[in-house]
Amino acid sequence: MGLKCRCVDDIWENPAVIQDVVSLIDRSRVVICDCTTRNPNVFYEIGIAHTIGREVILITQSAEDIPFDLRHLRYVSYLNNGEGLEILGNIIQARLETLV
Repeated sequence: MGLKCRCVDDIWENPAVIQDVVSLIDRSRVVICDCTTRNPNVFYEIGIAHTIGREVILITQSAEDIPFDLRHLRYVSYLNNGEGLEILGNIIQARLETLV
């Protein structure tokens, strides 16, 4: 598929982290966001991705972590164990094949 997994923690191109976040999302074809723990930064990044028209795959360990405003979107629930992560990987791979 020619995709590379990148995390903003892996790069330091700008003085402010948010500049790296926006730059990385802008260069991405697909953004995978884990909503587990309801991290406000993740929801901000989802908003950025939606605003600039990037495909977003939402994942979570609990449906309760998906805020009301995003529940109309499809998301993938997963278990944080060996089998659950393997299943998650397969689901993400299948989804990526439909998106790219």
